[in-house]
Amino acid sequence: MSWSYEMHLQPLLSAEDVPGVPFGSVFGSVPPRTVSKRHAHQDGEMFLVLAGRATVLVGDEVTELAPGGTVLIPPFHAHEIRNDGDEPFDLVSVYWEHIPSAVDALAQRPPATRAADRTLVFCPPPTPNGGLHLGHLAGPYVRADVLVRALRSQGRDARLVTGTDDHQSYVATAARRRGAAPADVAREAGDAVVATLARAEVGVDRLTRPLTDPGHHDRTRALLDRVAASPSVTVQERPTAACDACGTSLHQAFARGRCAHCDASSDGEICEACGRPGEARDLRDVRCVGCGAPATSRVERGLWIDLAAHGDELRRYLRTVHASPDLARLVERLLDEGLEPYRLTRTSDWGVPLGDGQVVDPWVDLALTYLDAARSEVEAGGEAERVLLLGYDNSYYYAVLLPALAFAAGLGDHLPTAFVTNQFLHLGDEKFSTSRGHAVWADDALRDAGADAVRVALLRDAPEGRVTRIDEDRAARLADDPLHRALRDWLRGFADVGPSGVVPGTGAWTDAHRELYRFLDLATQQLDGLLLPASFSARGYVRLLESVVARCVEFRATEVVARDVAALAEESRTSLALEYLAAKVVAVLAWPVAPVTAQRVWDWLGLAGEPTRETGWTFLPSGTRCSAPAPVLDDAPVVDAAVPVPDAVPVGSPA
Repeated sequence: MSWSYEMHLQPLLSAEDVPGVPFGSVFGSVPPRTVSKRHAHQDGEMFLVLAGRATVLVGDEVTELAPGGTVLIPPFHAHEIRNDGDEPFDLVSVYWEHIPSAVDALAQRPPATRAADRTLVFCPPPTPNGGLHLGHLAGPYVRADVLVRALRSQGRDARLVTGTDDHQSYVATAARRRGAAPADVAREAGDAVVATLARAEVGVDRLTRPLTDPGHHDRTRALLDRVAASPSVTVQERPTAACDACGTSLHQAFARGRCAHCDASSDGEICEACGRPGEARDLRDVRCVGCGAPATSRVERGLWIDLAAHGDELRRYLRTVHASPDLARLVERLLDEGLEPYRLTRTSDWGVPLGDGQVVDPWVDLALTYLDAARSEVEAGGEAERVLLLGYDNSYYYAVLLPALAFAAGLGDHLPTAFVTNQFLHLGDEKFSTSRGHAVWADDALRDAGADAVRVALLRDAPEGRVTRIDEDRAARLADDPLHRALRDWLRGFADVGPSGVVPGTGAWTDAHRELYRFLDLATQQLDGLLLPASFSARGYVRLLESVVARCVEFRATEVVARDVAALAEESRTSLALEYLAAKVVAVLAWPVAPVTAQRVWDWLGLAGEPTRETGWTFLPSGTRCSAPAPVLDDAPVVDAAVPVPDAVPVGSPA
């Protein structure tokens, strides 16, 4: 027997053992009080129950099985076995590969049909200790906006939730360096952060800013009280790193040393390099950031949560949600190594005050802010999928600490249903850093290149699953991105292919016309597949969108030469109608990544509201009048509104 799919398995017969056998088979046993791993195959599969009773979930269908029972599992249908009994659940699985059935199963559920009707997209609030740089935008913020816009273009309800992390320890250290009050730094830098997101066309629907929210302190303390009521939370006195010279309790941004696990330079409590947590006193050569003095140790009283007490809940929770592979790997490793307790309160004068010189730990404050916002959003708008986009370095706080706090407070229903991570965008060979001033500031890039150009260029090399790099020369030429340039040139070309600006009805169709129409539909489905949380890739979206524009460019190059041939007038009408249809499709598909350009093209085509996807792409009404797009030097072409011709009669059949 081997352990696989969270159950015991024993291979039986297959074609490798008996030539000509058209199936494979295994004996399986799910231990009592356990759940097998939820998964899917390209194979068809059938369970034949030998012993025990269990619940089998196939997709959304639930089947109760007992000895002698069977269940069919079609290709690509996710399934799991829940054995709530006291006896093993034994079965034989018979499986077979039939590729036509697998292909048909994929076709039955195109990507767009699997998106939730309502989605809340969360981003960790940036620390207001300085301005946003290109690394911030390339990480979760623009990518989150891409996801929200794309879901809205599909007609779904999607909201982006972020804010500013006002009580973070980095605010206090930045204030100390500047000789200012932390509250003043947080407000000033927070205002700048919000303004920069707006300039980058990142539309925030709910903005959490603790310093400007008069009820934040009370709600945070109330949630902490719920956490503190859990048996896993106790008051303890423990040794803590401290600075005798400054009188400071050294934690997080107040401490700096080398990680005890990977030896990378690290601040207290978390290592950005390996993602492992640890108290500041465990760092090697730990020193006070404020004065540089070596750390000493003193005993401090605080509120602690035993994370290991929630280990089983964490494993069950993470089994039911999507997690990016790097995050899943880190959390599994942390669970296997054993979770250390985490301190919920800190000795400090910056944060949500609790009395006796204690404040809520900044990361606990952030987690409780998330839970408060998620609860409020659900109460206001109903249940929703909750997708959290975050930097990999924050994995511990959001995938371990946040769930543990939610379990302790009885708020597990508001946790993320999907985690989508990003690694770092480096400037040269080092990561961007606000505190060290190693950055290309977002406001400068947005002013020089425009929002669309910055978004497209950063998304092309988004640090998804890997560290990516940008040098200062590339950062100064963001408007030269191939997609941005190709899109601009293709739109400019409408002045030549349709000088009258009138959209014709379709006429005769050629194979080339049919294949372009088919391509636009298939490309839309492929792009939709990159918007599911489990496969989300803004990087892939930009590169695939670039191929769509390239296909439209090639279509024009081969078709335009025949449009002045009288004998091909009917074919030319279809060709030109397809060009304008392509403009409509590209406007919709580009809106998530280049919203300014896309909206102007949409308006130019005489279409109302925001760019909207269609299940099947319909042609523009015959006679719609469009003046030629005229690109300008910023990030989007300026276009005039289309004027529909009232007495125009469509030509050709509906698409």
